[in-house]
Amino acid sequence: MNKDNINNESSLSREEIVQEDSQIQQEAAFSAGFLLTVINGTSDPIFVKDRQHFWVLANDAYCNFIGRSREEIIGKSDFDLFDNDVADASWEKDEFIFTTSNQNESDECITDADGTKRFVAIKKCVFKDEQGNQFLVSTIRELTQQINQHFQVEARLRESKALLEQVLNHIPQALFWKDSNSVYKGCNSFFADIAGVGDPKLIKGKTDFDLPWKEEEANWFRFNDSRAIESKIPESIVKPQLQADGRQCWLEVNTIPICDANGNVTSILGTLQDITERKEVEVTLQKLYEELEIRVHQRTSELTKVVTHLQKEIKQRQAIENQFRLSEEKLQKLSANVPGMLYQFKLGADSQFSFPYISSGCFDIYELAPEEISADASLFISCVHRDERENFEKSIANSARTLQPWQWEGKIILTSGKTKWIQTASRPQKQEDGSIIWDGVVMDVTPLKQAERALKRAYADLEKRVEERTQQLMQSNRSLQKEIGDRQSAQSELLTSRQRLALLIEQTPLAVIEWDIDFKVQEWNKAAEKIFGYTKEEAMGSHFEFIVSQSALEQIHHLKTALFSQKGGTRIVTENITKEGKTIICEWYNNPLVAVNSEVIGVASLVLDITEREQAQTTLQQQEQFLRNIYQGVEQLIFVVNVLDNREFVYADWNAATEKATGINAQNAISKFPEEVFGDVQGAKIRQQYIRCLEAGIAISYEENLVFQNPELCWLTTLNPLRNAEGKIYRIIGTSFDISERKQAETQLKQQTQELEAALNELQKAQMQLVENKKMSSLGNLLAGVAQKINHPANFIYGNISNVNNYAYNLLNLVQLYQNYYPQPASEIEKMLKEVDLKLLLQNLPNLLDSMRIEAQRIREIIAYLHTYSRLDEAQIKKIDINERLDSTLMMLENRIKGKLQHPTIQIIRKYGDLPPVECYPSQINQVFINILSNALDAVEESIESTQIKNGNPQIQIRTEVLQLEKVIISIADNGKGIAQEIQEKLFEPFFTTKSADKATGMGLTISQQIITERHGGSIECISQPGKGSEFIISIPLHQR
Repeated sequence: MNKDNINNESSLSREEIVQEDSQIQQEAAFSAGFLLTVINGTSDPIFVKDRQHFWVLANDAYCNFIGRSREEIIGKSDFDLFDNDVADASWEKDEFIFTTSNQNESDECITDADGTKRFVAIKKCVFKDEQGNQFLVSTIRELTQQINQHFQVEARLRESKALLEQVLNHIPQALFWKDSNSVYKGCNSFFADIAGVGDPKLIKGKTDFDLPWKEEEANWFRFNDSRAIESKIPESIVKPQLQADGRQCWLEVNTIPICDANGNVTSILGTLQDITERKEVEVTLQKLYEELEIRVHQRTSELTKVVTHLQKEIKQRQAIENQFRLSEEKLQKLSANVPGMLYQFKLGADSQFSFPYISSGCFDIYELAPEEISADASLFISCVHRDERENFEKSIANSARTLQPWQWEGKIILTSGKTKWIQTASRPQKQEDGSIIWDGVVMDVTPLKQAERALKRAYADLEKRVEERTQQLMQSNRSLQKEIGDRQSAQSELLTSRQRLALLIEQTPLAVIEWDIDFKVQEWNKAAEKIFGYTKEEAMGSHFEFIVSQSALEQIHHLKTALFSQKGGTRIVTENITKEGKTIICEWYNNPLVAVNSEVIGVASLVLDITEREQAQTTLQQQEQFLRNIYQGVEQLIFVVNVLDNREFVYADWNAATEKATGINAQNAISKFPEEVFGDVQGAKIRQQYIRCLEAGIAISYEENLVFQNPELCWLTTLNPLRNAEGKIYRIIGTSFDISERKQAETQLKQQTQELEAALNELQKAQMQLVENKKMSSLGNLLAGVAQKINHPANFIYGNISNVNNYAYNLLNLVQLYQNYYPQPASEIEKMLKEVDLKLLLQNLPNLLDSMRIEAQRIREIIAYLHTYSRLDEAQIKKIDINERLDSTLMMLENRIKGKLQHPTIQIIRKYGDLPPVECYPSQINQVFINILSNALDAVEESIESTQIKNGNPQIQIRTEVLQLEKVIISIADNGKGIAQEIQEKLFEPFFTTKSADKATGMGLTISQQIITERHGGSIECISQPGKGSEFIISIPLHQR
């Protein structure tokens, strides 16, 4: 070849290369464009990021999903498009996938561009190009509506659980709950701190013996749990506990058993509270009470001396008595008309307190005579409700410290157990001896409090209470007059009473006004100045119209007529005008002043500015109406059940949604039992839930199926018990949601899940069967190939072994003849004879040739077995010899049967019966035999290693027989270690195995059972006992249908 030809060929090669490159680039461009079109046409959002977390590709669906154009996305990172929290989480997850190269798929809730929350499945994986660059490929697939609903239910459950945990962890009390075996199931953060575990989650599964209690304390807690479980009644116990620093504290432990619908205790709810401070206060109060008793006794002795001295002075002052009598009567009438109790409270310099004066009105409020309180001032204090005690004492201490007017409102509990609300106001005045005296008034405001809580009470009822109050005041007035008459003999007390009454009138926060018969002002105290703005000098002698609005004049005229006709005291509420022209609302208590001759000489009025109270009542009425609108407007069923003293339940009200659901007007259900409203059967069912709530003492929730107006609906009901001041449950508030659709969705989802699980199990079985068939098919092909390869050499050897034998004998005879005729061979021949040891050769060669013949025959037999076993294409039903198949399988496993260093040869005992040909699927029967025989060999080998086989005689016995000319029985038994009963129950379950993962899949016996039972209509069972070996019995019909 010349040089020109070479250059032409090189030139042609370059043109071809350029053409090929151009064609490749066109094909690549077409492929890229086609791929991009396919990705953009996909409805699922798809995007790709590079190793630096920047977007390099995003399809149209993803752009629409996040509401951004492709130009805004490409080349940007999460931090350019999303909030930092969202971007951080996404970056960390992507970085983890980049680092590990693991595929990741997760279900998440994402808000799309329209603001809609969508539950999606996000699948991410790492892709490497030819240069080794990493790219993150992500696809987003929206979950189905059922799964969406499932996730929404889970999200609501998580929110509810989080809210419940937040509420529990913020309750200022240690809470815990256990199961019926006193094992902790949870607690709040307060109890976790006390128990020393820190995190409430760490207490799960622990007992009291695992916590830092002393052993006797742990036993005490366990004893409390046992007692509560046996009695099924909540218990509250207060016990002392010695701290590590030697300080004694007091604990209040409440144990509450929680029962199921059958009344069995399933768990225990407990509370733990440190009440050391309360105990210390009780001890302190007891000491103070004892000291007070001593001081009262001392004061009584002193008063006895004073009384003796006063008796001496009484005679000297009798002349002065008449001068003060008229004034005293006036003051007595004013005091008698005060709606409440006037008092003078003294706090001595030695911190001792007493009541120098108390009006008779105290009996109406405290059910105690004035003499009782004067004799024992602690009776007054002890009536204060324990929840109000601290506030009460602080308010007195503050007034004593600042000398500011003392005003207090709170609850008291009388000796009869009755609870009242009182309001007191007084002004302090420090005395020369360092003591402080408060002059004030106590008023019973219980009706006011009741009015605030129950705005439904009619105005007529209020008028009736006022009339009753007026009668009480009149009775108190008469009692006070009688008391004053009894004390007229003591002039010093009269003078003191006059001074005290004057101080009370002057310092009481109630406006005290005295009118003459023309309704002109005769008395005007400081409270009146404060309320109306007029000084005493400006008000004295003024006609009532100066503080009364025009709209109230007619009401005042009716009042004058009633008072002057001596029809008793009156109460009115009017609009009044202050000095500044401001309109206020006042509550007036008016009583005529009647002289000894029964002539009306004037009117005494007590005035209270109730402007703020009226405004508050108006606000409460508006709020009540607002709440009523909500109550009636919500779609949620709300109903109210009253709990009677005899533990009966009657309906008090329910809202419009309940009326709509039940078809029953609320008025038709009020004061009726559940059976009266919903019928005996359904009513009894509802009553049981009310009883369960009452016994639990806490809010309970449950699902129930009820029929109101057809069809039957499923309701999620919550019952919340309400307690009164004594802690007794008097009412139950119930709410219900219709969850029928949710339950149907849950049922459908469960059914679909079960169907999917069944399909998955079938698929797994089919996959394993396919794998096993493929393995057996591959093994059969391999065996067939091996048999084919060695068959020809083996036949050649076997066919020529007899010729070789003849030739050898001829050669040996020839050598013998040479030795006979030439006994003295040449030296070289002599040397060779010694080297080959002719004598030994003559002895061993016939034996060697005979052994070769025997082994060649054995090779032919093995090839025949391989041919039999390799017929795995026998997918159709055929008649086969079961005994022959067993021998073929044993031949395949011969290497495991032979003796080794680790164990002796395993003895195979064949007890074959005379079997007719059996119709079956041959390849599948081979698979069953090799599975069971392999397991038997495993069992025997394990037993040999653990020395469980006695006398070192491992064996497998195979027995076959015909049963009633219908079935063939194949029994394979070993003398291995046997199988425990709990393992026998799981032998045929998919993927169950007692071997390591690299030795077994757990599907051998499962597939064998399917082949025997489903494909052949037979049975397979295992009989085994630990230490006595195992036997598998297979039964198949002689003929297949």
